[in-house]
Amino acid sequence: MSKAVTTIRWAVRLLGLGAAVFFAVGGPVPYFLARLFPGLSPWVAGMSSFAQRRWYMGVFWAAPAIVVLAMGIWKGRLFCRWICPSGTLLALPSRLSLGRKILRVRLGGYIFWIVLVASLVGAPLLGFLDPLSTFSRVTVMWRGPVSPAAIVSGLILPLMLILGAVQPLIWCTHLCPLGYLFDFSRSFRSLGATKTIDRTRRKIVLGVFLGLPAAGLLRKYAFASGDARQRVALPPGAKDPQTFASACTRCYACVNVCPTGIIHVGNPLAQKLGELFQPEVGYFQDDGRPDFGFCSEPCMKCTQVCPAGALSPLTLRQKRQRKIGTAEIDRPKCLSWTDKKYCMVCQEYCPYRAIETDFDGDLPRPVVKEDTCRG
Repeated sequence: MSKAVTTIRWAVRLLGLGAAVFFAVGGPVPYFLARLFPGLSPWVAGMSSFAQRRWYMGVFWAAPAIVVLAMGIWKGRLFCRWICPSGTLLALPSRLSLGRKILRVRLGGYIFWIVLVASLVGAPLLGFLDPLSTFSRVTVMWRGPVSPAAIVSGLILPLMLILGAVQPLIWCTHLCPLGYLFDFSRSFRSLGATKTIDRTRRKIVLGVFLGLPAAGLLRKYAFASGDARQRVALPPGAKDPQTFASACTRCYACVNVCPTGIIHVGNPLAQKLGELFQPEVGYFQDDGRPDFGFCSEPCMKCTQVCPAGALSPLTLRQKRQRKIGTAEIDRPKCLSWTDKKYCMVCQEYCPYRAIETDFDGDLPRPVVKEDTCRG
């Protein structure tokens, strides 16, 4: 490659890296662009669509992912070498790498087929390893109070940077499932379907024999039941807890775009295996202590930036009818319940008429109507 082409390529890569950071962290641009780079992955689009049994992307958002896949069919890893923000970051230390071989087996293909097969039974495994979601996950550290769980879940990319100083581009060449998809797509064009399947038979077989039973066990044991999930609220637009946990790639676009900061990364000690590090509804004060916040009623941003379809886009009318939790009366702090004084302010302000009255003699006390409350 000539020096001029190399210079142009690095200029494009750095421009793409800056744009990815800018859109994820937020700037004077439409907020929905937070999903632009995480939504470029055709691997996520296919995996999530299989898992949810539906095509969740409209024409507008599907077009970029289809273009990226077409680039892979045409020129293999063209996207990786020119646009991918994770690939750009990981290429920076490659010139100073020690050049050691700490990983010799290329695992990207095995990861790809295991996740794809597991998606067919509705429980994708390792979907969080998508490189675009991995990059977006790091940018959550630029916003507001950050929970320890968000830091832990964002360590994949920094870890690969460290390993890249020993073995150059170890993630891109040996682990990245999206990069493997581009290689696989390119081989169809050059070798034909039969030869391509023959060359990847071992990876496909391993994907079936590992992906299917692992996904079955995950569906049965690694998700909390519906009753158990009352302990925590999910962002508006989430369907049932298992579908949300399965489809979510932990890109944290919803965390980045939330104006009140109520969406945060869940505590892994309180989650089951299939739910680890997923976004949940809660609030972290400036000193890092968890507390309750509020979800602004007219805000639908989180439902409109999810690139994996884990959160469905909602209109204001739909959001008002979507239950995300159930309020509780904190009786020790309630004037009516504890101090025996008249106060029904909560009933006056509740827009859903979800507060009914329990009488202690002539004194009214508030009680939440769980079937009416939307959280």
